[in-house]
Amino acid sequence: MKFRWQSTAAVQETTTQEMTQQENPKFVPSPDRKYEFFQNVEITPEGIAIIRFDCPKKVNSISFNLGREAQRLWREEIAANSQVKAVVWGSAKKDMFIAGADIFDIKSIENKDELVGVIEEMLNFFQEMRKKGVPMVSAIDGPCLGGGLEWAMWCDYRVCSDSAKTKMGLPEVKLGLLPGFGGTQNLHELVGIQNAMDMMLTGKDVRPDKAKKMGLVDVVVASQSVEAVAIQSAADLASGKLKSKRKAKSWMNRLLEDNSIGRRLIWNQIDKMVKKNTDGKYPAPFAIIQCVQHGLENPSTKFKNEREQFAKLAATPESEALIGMFDGFTQMKKHNFGDDASIPVNTVAVMGAGLMGAGIAQVTADKGMSVLLKDRNNEAVERGLNYMRGNWDKKTETKTYDQV
Repeated sequence: MKFRWQSTAAVQETTTQEMTQQENPKFVPSPDRKYEFFQNVEITPEGIAIIRFDCPKKVNSISFNLGREAQRLWREEIAANSQVKAVVWGSAKKDMFIAGADIFDIKSIENKDELVGVIEEMLNFFQEMRKKGVPMVSAIDGPCLGGGLEWAMWCDYRVCSDSAKTKMGLPEVKLGLLPGFGGTQNLHELVGIQNAMDMMLTGKDVRPDKAKKMGLVDVVVASQSVEAVAIQSAADLASGKLKSKRKAKSWMNRLLEDNSIGRRLIWNQIDKMVKKNTDGKYPAPFAIIQCVQHGLENPSTKFKNEREQFAKLAATPESEALIGMFDGFTQMKKHNFGDDASIPVNTVAVMGAGLMGAGIAQVTADKGMSVLLKDRNNEAVERGLNYMRGNWDKKTETKTYDQV
């Protein structure tokens, strides 16, 4: 079992404008568009209800308001509708399932303890959907990340496309958080403890072929066939023609994961790896481990513990800083210069004349630009200049320096 730590706040390939689901105050329901975040529900003659995410912005993301509207949609059109034999969750947007949860909803809550109740409401909704007793299928084409993957894991069956844009993952750890919609409990049930911990502790993406191999999805098809195959799968599940099966574990994984001694070996290895990569100073990975361990030992309180741990992490300075970095990075992508506009640069200032600063200054000067080199005193600047002169002298001697 091998883990690779990635410390980046660039969790999703979206901008702040795309991720922030600022609800449209002008939205007015009509017969043609009853919901702000969903297309109108379509029910086939066979009783398959097709619910397509369609958020106002460029991407689909799970906001508080989307969650509330989803509950209303379900209770008004699905819960008591005896005609519905199965449900398909898909997307009206091309190359897009759900890019994740709206982290700016989380950021906007000052008292993070309030998140416990918000998450509990969504978990109750997911469990309410399950109680209807009809098969649910997710039709995944494009990014299925964070809360989007957690939504899909509450379904009985997952159909995904083989598109290069399709990827699945739980990147919450990169924001100092953990999967809070049941992800720490549902993922290992599908892919095993080792694969689940690898995904959650690194936040890495999983592509369709690997997702199929590890049991995260059931079928991989061409993009243009995803919804059609999902609808047919839902119908076959409802009729009993198709059975939802979890991927069988190898004998080695059964030996490690399905008994206390094997699990102890796994947890010891994971604990050593996380401590090595974080120096014990990054709380999110340890909270993820705690959630999985608690759920295995205390199934009756597994979701309660998960949301409480999520709220605790959201209140940490580490999470606040990582979300701030993510916000800053995405804000930098937004500008009004136009795609082709450029600003000529003729002078570059370098702060610090040490080896790195002097090296940057030298490379910049080699490109024909004027360089301003600054350090705490003249002696430090002179050391940097001497370093550059020495490099230039060596290049001149070996005839590898082209004078400008």
